[in-house]
Amino acid sequence: MQIIDKIDKHIIEKLINDGRISFANIAKDINLTDVAIKKRLERLKQRGIIKNIFAEIDYNIIGYNEIIELLICLDPSKKNEIIKKLKENEDILNISEVTGEYNLICKIIAQDKPDLKIVLDNIYSVDGIIKVNVFTILKEHKNSKSLPSKILQTTF
Repeated sequence: MQIIDKIDKHIIEKLINDGRISFANIAKDINLTDVAIKKRLERLKQRGIIKNIFAEIDYNIIGYNEIIELLICLDPSKKNEIIKKLKENEDILNISEVTGEYNLICKIIAQDKPDLKIVLDNIYSVDGIIKVNVFTILKEHKNSKSLPSKILQTTF
């Protein structure tokens, strides 16, 4: 288990809330220098705790009004080829391998229903896909990016 302290947790939470926050603003909150914050951030990246800092996109605002989750059951002997083909599809945002009746969960975006049909037809045409279950996301009620409080309880 990777151990982080309260300062690391504070840095991570600040960056989750605003990836563009300056080192100086983070440092002000905890009475450190911006150089110390920068060093800690570099160490968090080196240790693999922070993988990346990125922009979160609201796809609805830029015209992608269909956000869909797919459960995909596939031929296990063709798993690698199927995943490779799906990864090439720009309309698929996430691909996760899972346990249970289905093998993959994919999150896809489309501009509208006609575009969604094209995206789904492309996915259905991938050789080795046995079954697809489609779920329309109506509303997200939680999409947490924060650290669970139990992290600090287990790291000190």
